[in-house]
Amino acid sequence: MTDPFNTSIMEILKKRTTDAGDVRATPVALDRQSGQLLTYLDALFQRMMLRRRTGEEPAPDCSREEMRALVILGPTRQTIMSTLADALDVPLSTATHTVDRLVAKGLVVRSRSEQDRRVVQVEMSDYGRKLQDAFRDKRREMARSWLEPLSQGEREIFLELMDKIHRLAKPAPEPAPHAPHLEARLR
Repeated sequence: MTDPFNTSIMEILKKRTTDAGDVRATPVALDRQSGQLLTYLDALFQRMMLRRRTGEEPAPDCSREEMRALVILGPTRQTIMSTLADALDVPLSTATHTVDRLVAKGLVVRSRSEQDRRVVQVEMSDYGRKLQDAFRDKRREMARSWLEPLSQGEREIFLELMDKIHRLAKPAPEPAPHAPHLEARLR
């Protein structure tokens, strides 16, 4: 019996590509494989992202909306509030509240435009950039640790598959809005 941890992806692919059968997965098989993928991703996340190294500075707690804003602000030097609200796909007032919380945490700074005092500009603070750089380094380290156990050929296949997923995966459908009045009619 072969050790599953030392089985080459090339061996697995050779077996999978020579097996007869339909290329499309059945819904049951796809659900099982999706669950298996989530188990692997959760385990990798637990092992690599949640463990803090000694002396590592704790990151501030951020909500989902705050993280989304930081991701949008990351690559830009400076943006105006209305552009940030559009990118977040939220009303300006919601974006303003999100930025208020990020300013309070020291992650972003807000300023008025010199040309038009009505325009509010937002950018990452030095502290926010420092945390962003540390997070990017940690993600790069994590990616390297994923690729390191693979052979060169396996890495190329893995990256080709990730590229395909990146290009073709569709976002999960939005859940139906909770409508208590409809639930009462269905009972």
